[in-house]
Amino acid sequence: MAPNTASQPAQTTAVKQSDVTTSTAQQATTTAASSFWTWFGEYLNAIIGIAALGGQITFTVIVSDIADPSTLHSDIDSSNHEGVIFPKEKVRFLIALSWLFFTATLGLAVVAKILFANGPPGPGCAISRRRRWFDWLYATLTLLLNALPIAAFLLLALATSAYVPVVGWLGVGFIAVFGLFVLILWFVLDAGML
Repeated sequence: MAPNTASQPAQTTAVKQSDVTTSTAQQATTTAASSFWTWFGEYLNAIIGIAALGGQITFTVIVSDIADPSTLHSDIDSSNHEGVIFPKEKVRFLIALSWLFFTATLGLAVVAKILFANGPPGPGCAISRRRRWFDWLYATLTLLLNALPIAAFLLLALATSAYVPVVGWLGVGFIAVFGLFVLILWFVLDAGML
C-alpha cells in the first residue's frame, strides 16, 4: 500500500502556518512586554525626579526660619492667634510630613528601578514563579508611588493655606480632585491585577 503523498504537503503547510502564527504571537507579546518595561522605567524616572526635587525643597524650608502666619495678616490679633488656620509650628509639621512622603516615594522608586531595571524578573526568581505575587507587588507599588507624592503636595497646599488662604484651599481642592482621578485610574488599570 502506497502512502498518501497528496495529504503530506497540506499537513506540512498547515504546520508551517501554525509555527508562523505562534512565532508572530510570541513576537507581539515580547514587543508589548518590552514597551511596558520601557514605559515603567520612564515612569520611575519621572517619580524619582518629582520626589528628589520635592524632598530637597521641603527639607530646605524645614530647617530655615519661616514666618509666623499670624504676623502676615493685619486683620488678625497676633496676641491670641484667632483666625489663623495653622500656627507656625503646625505649618512646619505639615512641611516635614510632606518631606517624609517625598523621601519615602524616592526610596520606593529607586528600589523599584534597581529591581526592575532590566525588565521583569527572570524565570529563576521567586517572584516570577508566582505571577499573582508579582501582580500584587506591582499594583501596591504603583498605588504608593502615585499616592505618596499627591499626599505630599496636599500637605504643602494645607501649609500654604496658613499664609494665603484662598490659594492654599484652591490647591487643596485641586489636588484632592486630581488624587481622586488618579485613584480611579489606578483602580481601573492596576487594581484589576489583584
